[in-house]
Amino acid sequence: MSIRLKLILTYLVGALLTAIIVAMTGIGIVTAVLSYFASGIVKDQSPDEAFSRGIDLFVDLRYAERYTPEELTSPAFAATIGDRLQPFGGFLVVRQGDRWESYGALSEGEAFLKQLRQDVSAAGRHANDVFVVSAWEERDLLSVGYDFPEIDDPLTYYLIADMTAADSKTNRFESFVLLGIAILVGIILVPLLWITTKDIVRPLRQLEQGSRRIAEGDLNFRLESKVRNEVGSVIRSYEKMRSELQRSIDAQLALEENRKELISNISHDLKTPLTSIKGYVEGIRVGITDDPEKLKKYIDVIYAKTLDMDRMIDDLFLLSKLDLEQERFHMETVPLESFYRQTMSELQMEYESAGVRLTSEYEAGQDDVVTMDVQKMRRVMLNIVGNSVKFMDKKEPHIHVYFGRQSENWVFAVTDNGPGMGPDELERIFDRFYRADTNRNQNVAGSGLGLAIVKQIIANHGGTIHARSEPGRFMTVMISIPMKRDNKETGRA
Repeated sequence: MSIRLKLILTYLVGALLTAIIVAMTGIGIVTAVLSYFASGIVKDQSPDEAFSRGIDLFVDLRYAERYTPEELTSPAFAATIGDRLQPFGGFLVVRQGDRWESYGALSEGEAFLKQLRQDVSAAGRHANDVFVVSAWEERDLLSVGYDFPEIDDPLTYYLIADMTAADSKTNRFESFVLLGIAILVGIILVPLLWITTKDIVRPLRQLEQGSRRIAEGDLNFRLESKVRNEVGSVIRSYEKMRSELQRSIDAQLALEENRKELISNISHDLKTPLTSIKGYVEGIRVGITDDPEKLKKYIDVIYAKTLDMDRMIDDLFLLSKLDLEQERFHMETVPLESFYRQTMSELQMEYESAGVRLTSEYEAGQDDVVTMDVQKMRRVMLNIVGNSVKFMDKKEPHIHVYFGRQSENWVFAVTDNGPGMGPDELERIFDRFYRADTNRNQNVAGSGLGLAIVKQIIANHGGTIHARSEPGRFMTVMISIPMKRDNKETGRA
């Protein structure tokens, strides 16, 4: 049997039982109330007379409250009300502020008023003080409180009735309470059954429709549920699965596009030097290089192009291993100042002889240490500085290297006075094979993978990299790496 059918049957049975409970409860409570008040209040009156007198009394009080409130504080008016309670064996007690007064032919003195004050006070602490029963001179006197909040000085009328005849039925108050609870249960049961059905059947339909769309290959939708139960939890988990599946498919599509672009770029960048090598080899074959000096020049060009291809293949291999998380990282704790001096010494030896003015600045602490793969971080520095030298267009090239510390991060930056880049180009300089169109020619050697490798190495150190530039003036590549990492060798095979 399906859950939906079970819920429908539960709803029908629940509705039927609720109707029976409500009907029986209503009949029982009405019968009990009528019996209670009829036996305790009507005295020598007929039920019709007692009902009529009671209604008239409350209507007059309501009228006076609305239209002639000044009468409510009048002793004459209070005495009239007290006399009208005589057929019920009762009288009126008026409470205004701290003053208590009794009115009517059967009114009681100060002793009763003191007793009533105590009973009202006790009832007010524990329950609703509208109805108060006072035991007085072997009688049970019921006090019905009627407040007049619109009067400046708080005013309350206590309508007193003799309930002695109903003493044997006082336990029916408990029955009234139980009957009231039964009514509430009956009233609540039907909506609860309806809500339960709504919170289960509809979400399950939504889940079924979502499953059907996923089976058809459609992931462009959302499953939403505000229901806080097991079904709602299943829907939210299903939505998370759908979202992750869609993200995975989108990432796969993006990876496929990236792969196509990668193959295209590799073909372009490998074909260019191969074409040059092929041309020079062909020249040697047909005897163009009959001069030994010319032959040496051809061979040097072929060798240089071969080195370019070899570097490109090495870069591709390293980038591939980084992408597949197969490159091992040998982390060790290194004094930052020592690494700075060794790196700058290596850079100065390589580039100052080429006419590049290389300056540096160290602002980290003398005792600062960083956990890193030293060889790969040196490659990062060489790639960034080499990239600046490669695209330099100034007659007096200048590169400044900065080592510093920001909070718990090691920061280093390389700034050059080269041609710089526009904002659109800056967003792509860390993409593999990207080179500005104006520089993508044979006069600038390189694979276009240097900064992409740098980005991957920095990511494996838990750091970030970004660049800023002003076209024609400068370009800065800044890297930030956490200084505190687990001091152990990490890596991936």
